[in-house]
Amino acid sequence: MARRPRSFYAGLSFRPPEPVAAAARRALERRAQQPPSQRGMTPVGLARARQLLNRQQLSPATIDRMVSYFARHEVDKQGSSWESYGKGRQAWDGWGGEPGRRWASAVARRMDAAEQAAQRSTNPPRRR
Repeated sequence: MARRPRSFYAGLSFRPPEPVAAAARRALERRAQQPPSQRGMTPVGLARARQLLNRQQLSPATIDRMVSYFARHEVDKQGSSWESYGKGRQAWDGWGGEPGRRWASAVARRMDAAEQAAQRSTNPPRRR
């Protein structure tokens, strides 16, 4: 189901916190130090890293994409180049790293709760 507009989620910030921006900064800096063959991140990942670095307001759909990204790429932590900051680690941090995973998951849970509360208020339980 599509998310509602950001304005629906009153009181919920869609601006990435500083630790998320710091992970994106680290990823972009480390990526720049690598030879082209060792640079991680897709064009979408690079755009996301720049958004996070600049702490731009994200859309509810982007929060959901972040949650999906982290779920799909959790396995990357088992890769042989994770500790040496290989492509998978660059990409993970480009999406906000562990702080990004925690933040996006928390925002998604709060969006879910707001949507459920709105649904309950528009569809009160029937009396028997």
